[in-house]
Amino acid sequence: MTNEQLMTGTQKYLMANYGRLPVAIVSAAGATVRDAAGREYIDLFAGFGAAAMGHCHPAVVEAIRRQAGELMCVGNLFTWPSQVELAERIIRHSFGAGRVFFCHSGAEANEAALKLARRAAGKGRYKMISFTHGFHGRTMGGLSMTSQTKFHEGFEPMVPGCVYVPFNDAPAVERAIDKETAGIIFEPIQGEGGIHLPEASFLARLRELADRHKLTLICDEVWTAPARTGQWFGYQHYGITPDVITLGKALGGGVPVAACVAREGFDQVLTPGTHGCTLGGNPVCAAAGAAVMKLIESEGLVERANQLERRIREMIAAAKLPNVREVRGKGLMLGIEMAKPAKEAVAACLAKGVMINVTADTVVRLAPPLTIEQGQLEAALKIVLDVLKAMPA
Repeated sequence: MTNEQLMTGTQKYLMANYGRLPVAIVSAAGATVRDAAGREYIDLFAGFGAAAMGHCHPAVVEAIRRQAGELMCVGNLFTWPSQVELAERIIRHSFGAGRVFFCHSGAEANEAALKLARRAAGKGRYKMISFTHGFHGRTMGGLSMTSQTKFHEGFEPMVPGCVYVPFNDAPAVERAIDKETAGIIFEPIQGEGGIHLPEASFLARLRELADRHKLTLICDEVWTAPARTGQWFGYQHYGITPDVITLGKALGGGVPVAACVAREGFDQVLTPGTHGCTLGGNPVCAAAGAAVMKLIESEGLVERANQLERRIREMIAAAKLPNVREVRGKGLMLGIEMAKPAKEAVAACLAKGVMINVTADTVVRLAPPLTIEQGQLEAALKIVLDVLKAMPA
């Protein structure tokens, strides 16, 4: 089928909740994707970061193929090897001790974290503090914890108890805490909000306030982990340890698996019957996730994210773009803030064979696969910078 036929089918049969680009992708490998006409594109966005190992990485494909031939689904009343292996690797690279709940998406992981925080706090304590520019998913709980009200329109009322506080404003957080507060949720880099970073002193203050008031401190790592920011987990840049982290997107290398991870002291709050997910961490998805974690270890992808960040920043600086206000982010989660809305850059880059994304109207997001070849990255980035240079200042 042609691009046009597939897009016609999309318009006829699929809900119009996505602003789809006029391209139908039929195959991909590494950082290269191909459309129905056979045209190739270099992917600098990796499916909202989900294809962090690159598209169809052979090790991930083989893990899926092997597991699918042995066991696909048995239900979470039983145990299977791939789930245990993935959980062990997550704990080893994060808290060192704790437990994991598996589900399908980052939004579901945040739902689990919200329930955990309320249950840990006890009766009468239900409020959650989150931050301006934050984003925590499309479920009603995740949406309610998201301060960007444009996402709320048409779905009100939100879940009660969500309190929004300015990002990086510790005194405002302290004022917001009362006897009904159960927890605080933050992103180590705000993805949908425009690639905003917290100050280390701010996160240290959150940790101190959570300890003092017996709150659950949740770090939403759905965008940032594993390895994307140049650390296994984004919080590790800041010298603090949260109580709970949530993972999604990249964890499965392209298949749907997510996790709510609790450190010791919080890891037995959700007891039998309090929460569940029928296919969460199923054998195939868990095998893919374990393959992802092993690839990060064996290929040194944490440090590679730092190396490629340095090269990207060098190229941006050398381009001397007059219409760039700031470059923000860490590792391979970077945002180029433009002086004016940059939506047209997406189509312009796509026409030249490069996939990018724009968020918060003016921020060009770069989140390529961690495995992208440096030469391929440089070639694609040159195209992006040429497009941005041509934009009005």
